[in-house]
Amino acid sequence: MKVLHILYQSLPQISGSSIRSRDILMSQKEIGIEVVAITSPFQARLSNNGEDWIDGIRYLRTSKRQENAISDLKSRFFARLWKFFSIITFTQKLYITVKKENPDILHAHAMFFCGLPAIFVGKITKTPVVYEFRSLWMFQKANKRKRRIDKIIENLLLKIELITLQNANHAVLLNENLKEFLADKTKTSVKSTVINNAINTTLIDKLKRNQQSYRQKLVFGYIGTITSYEGIEFLVETFQELHDEGFSNELLLFGKGVNVESVKSKILQRSNINTIHFLGPVAPEDINSAFDQVDVIINPRLSTPLTNSVTPLKPLEAMAFEKLFIGSDVGGIKELITHNNGFLFKSEDKEDLKKVIKMTIGLSLKERRQHIESAFIFVKANKSWLVNAENYSQIYKSLIKES
Repeated sequence: MKVLHILYQSLPQISGSSIRSRDILMSQKEIGIEVVAITSPFQARLSNNGEDWIDGIRYLRTSKRQENAISDLKSRFFARLWKFFSIITFTQKLYITVKKENPDILHAHAMFFCGLPAIFVGKITKTPVVYEFRSLWMFQKANKRKRRIDKIIENLLLKIELITLQNANHAVLLNENLKEFLADKTKTSVKSTVINNAINTTLIDKLKRNQQSYRQKLVFGYIGTITSYEGIEFLVETFQELHDEGFSNELLLFGKGVNVESVKSKILQRSNINTIHFLGPVAPEDINSAFDQVDVIINPRLSTPLTNSVTPLKPLEAMAFEKLFIGSDVGGIKELITHNNGFLFKSEDKEDLKKVIKMTIGLSLKERRQHIESAFIFVKANKSWLVNAENYSQIYKSLIKES
C-alpha cells in the first residue's frame, strides 16, 4: 500500500505540525506502508533537484526556493493573495505527481490549501482522499483583539475548511473537542476518526539517555514554539514574582517564534534576577540535550478557541522524556492529564500556577519517581505513534476496499 502525504510544511521547518507529520510518516513506514510526501510551494527545498530525504522519507518539493515562505507573522495583503492563487499551480503539480507515483491513497494534512487540491486530483484520478484537520488554526487571535474584518476572515476560512472536510472520503481529527465543534457547525455528517497526538517512542528511545538522574533543586523549563498563545511572558512574570518571594529555582526557556523578542524584553525588565534564562531554539537531533537540563516542563497556554481545540505534543514529550509536567487547564491539555501523570493550574492565573509549582518543589524524591513512572507508562501504553499507524492503516484499507 502506497500513500502520498500532502503537507503544507515539513521538516526541517520546526513546528508542532511538522513534528506530527514526521511521526506519522515514520511510524507508517515502520509498519510497512510505503510513504511519500509532497510539500506546498511555501516550504523550502534542501536539494537542487527538489527531492529531499529526511529520516528515510522522500519529500517532493514544489518550491524552487531555499528559504521558507512560512511564518507565524501576519503576511501583507499581496503576499496573502499570492499564496491564495498558488493553489492553482500546486494542484497542477500534485496531479503530475499522482500520475507519476500512482499512490493508493492521498492523505492531505491541514490546511485547506492541501485538502482542496487533493480532493480535486483525487476525483480526477479516482484516488481516495483522507483529510486531516488538526486545529481551529484560523482563531489564533484573542477575542478582545479582533476587529470586525478579522471575524469575517475567520468565518470565511472556517467555511472553506468545512467544505474541505465534507468533500474528503474520510476525515481525521486531532481530538474529541474538535469533533464536537465540527459536528455543531456542519449540517451534513462527516465520516471521521479521531487520532490523537502521540509520541514517536522509537525515536525518543534512541535520543534519550538510559540513566535518569534526579537533581535536588528542581529546574523548570519550557521547550517549544514562542507564540502569543503559549503564555511564555505570563510564565516569566510568574517566576519573577516567585523570585521576589524567595524562590531560587531556575526557569530555562528553549524555542523560537514570533514572540521571542517580547519574552527577552520581559526577562530584561528584571535583569537583577539571574535564574530565568532564554536559551534559544533547539534542533530536533539536540532535543535530548534540552530535556537533560530540565526536571519539570511547564506548558502555560492561554485559553483561546485554538488552544482549546488542539492537543499539544509538549505534555506527551515531557512524559516520554521522564520529566514532571505542569500545564494550564485549556481543553487540549486537560484531556491528557490525570491525577498521576501531571499537574494542572487554572489558565492565566499566576497564584494558582505558583501554588502548583510550590507543591511540585515540595514532592519527595520517592513521590517524584512515582509520578514520572506513572506518566511514562501512560504515554508508552496509550500514546504511541505505532498504535496510531495501525489506525491509519485500517482507514486506508477500508477506503481502498470501497473504491
